[in-house]
Amino acid sequence: MAMSEGKSRGGFFVARTELAEAIAERLSLDPLMGSPSGLMLAAPRRTGKSTFLRRDLLPVLEARGDHPVLVDLWSDRKADPGQLIADALAAEIAALPTPAERAARALPIKSISIGGLRAEIGGVKEGRSLTLTDALLEIGARAKSDVVFIIDEAQQAVTSEAGLDAMFALKAARDAMNQRPEGARLFVLCTGSNRDGLAGLVSTNQQPFYGARVEDFPTLGRPYVEALVAAINPRLAEDNKLDPEDVAQAFDLLGHRPEKLVEVVQQHAAWLPGSAGLRRSLQERADELRARVWDQYGSDFDALTEGQRAVLEVLIRDGADFAPFHEKTLARIGAISGRKTSAQAVQKALDALREKQLVWRPGRGRYALEDPDMKGWLLARMQGV
Repeated sequence: MAMSEGKSRGGFFVARTELAEAIAERLSLDPLMGSPSGLMLAAPRRTGKSTFLRRDLLPVLEARGDHPVLVDLWSDRKADPGQLIADALAAEIAALPTPAERAARALPIKSISIGGLRAEIGGVKEGRSLTLTDALLEIGARAKSDVVFIIDEAQQAVTSEAGLDAMFALKAARDAMNQRPEGARLFVLCTGSNRDGLAGLVSTNQQPFYGARVEDFPTLGRPYVEALVAAINPRLAEDNKLDPEDVAQAFDLLGHRPEKLVEVVQQHAAWLPGSAGLRRSLQERADELRARVWDQYGSDFDALTEGQRAVLEVLIRDGADFAPFHEKTLARIGAISGRKTSAQAVQKALDALREKQLVWRPGRGRYALEDPDMKGWLLARMQGV
């Protein structure tokens, strides 16, 4: 796989151009290799997915002549997902004025409306207000190229009525643009850190992207490890160099999270005896390496009230079968917290957990973990691991 490495404000970076090109190839109407229903890719948090979208995929799409539009539904956790989508489209149209509009310093389009929400474009007062489908048609016409609409953390769309409306409108726009005989096409890529959440967009014929399937996004692997070791070893003494095998084992324990790996490598390069020290850590203190990923979970959990902890524990144990207000669920929560509870108290706890970004609501009466990896941590904690 062709890669290039570099340093930036975002940390050590290894490009995955071949992967970007392979994903770009699938954003097509090709009956064999394309994903006309939409491409859905899931990966755990902090494994490099969003960096890949911005630094690898966008340049490849632009080089192919496509016009990518990227919106991150976690860029403002307090904003309605439908509003974020509308704002992204409005900004894109405002950035694509025709020569005549540029000269007149005015757009004939006033705003974009999605599910009762509105995003101002800054056009003339008597300008048009576009639907999401109209906006994407407009972007394709102005860019004179196919449009690739990329939604990062797309599972958040189902948490609001406007967000879900936007996803259905996006499907309608895709059909409208791809079924016409000519003109710009529309391809949709949704990524997310919650696989179950993404599945909520495709699982039944009542969902906007029924027919698509959720796939695993490839995490960084051995090529990243070797590039990191190659970049660090020249700076180390001969008896302090890192062995790629040891670093690769540490990367596995850290869940292929690049920021955590860099922390571990820096520690052993600066304070401990290089690869010998890392190998000893792997043999004797592997749980400590894994705990680097889990530290934040512990901090978040310890800050909760007894009632909130009990609700979270039952939610994790029950998974998709979690029925928060069922009589048996209330009894189990009460037994864990040590006090009798009520549906109102559980609702209050769930609201607090959502506010702390530990739990999200994929639909009315349904709740799920915000970060699925927290399940492994809490189960290990309850077992005393």
